[in-house]
Amino acid sequence: MNEDVQAVRSATLPVSIQVQNMQSCSGVLVGGQNIVYGWSAHSKSNAGFGTLESSNLVYKLLTLVSDPDTLDTPIDDRDVHVFTKVYRSPPVTHIGLHALNVNMMQQNAGVFVGDADINGWDQHQKTNKGHGDTYGHHNGQVRNVQVNFDPDVVDTPVADQDMKAGVFQRIG
Repeated sequence: MNEDVQAVRSATLPVSIQVQNMQSCSGVLVGGQNIVYGWSAHSKSNAGFGTLESSNLVYKLLTLVSDPDTLDTPIDDRDVHVFTKVYRSPPVTHIGLHALNVNMMQQNAGVFVGDADINGWDQHQKTNKGHGDTYGHHNGQVRNVQVNFDPDVVDTPVADQDMKAGVFQRIG
C-alpha cells in the first residue's frame, strides 16, 4: 500500500462537528469513504404543540388535534436494492476540518465529507402540527389557540416500490 495513503488513513485529524438539530433521515458522514445503502425513514406524526428551543414563553396555550382516520399512513416500501462492488486502487483523500457547523437539517438532508456512495435513500413523512416549530431564543407566545382537524378516510398512502441499483467503489 502506498505510504501516503497509509499515513492519511492512520492520521488523527482535528475535527470538531457541531449539529444543533436534525430531522428524520438526515445524516452527517465524515470519512475517507462513506457507503450508505438502503437508508429509509417513514413516519406519521400528530404534534399538538411542536418543538421549542430554550428561553421561550408560552402562555395560555390551547392545542387541539383531531385525526380520525379510517386508515392512517399505509406505507408499502418494497424496494429492490441491487448492490455491486467495484474495486479500485485507493485515491489519496485528505480531509482536514477545523470545524463543521450544521445549524438545522430538515428531513432527507445530508452533509457528506469524503468519498460518498449513497443509494436507496427514501423518506416519507406526514405531519399534523397544531402549533409548529419555534426555534431561536427569547420568543414569546401569548394566548394562542391552535386547532388541527384532519378527517381523512385514508391518510397519506405511500406506495414507494422502486428498483434501486447502485455501484459502490470500494478502496483496496
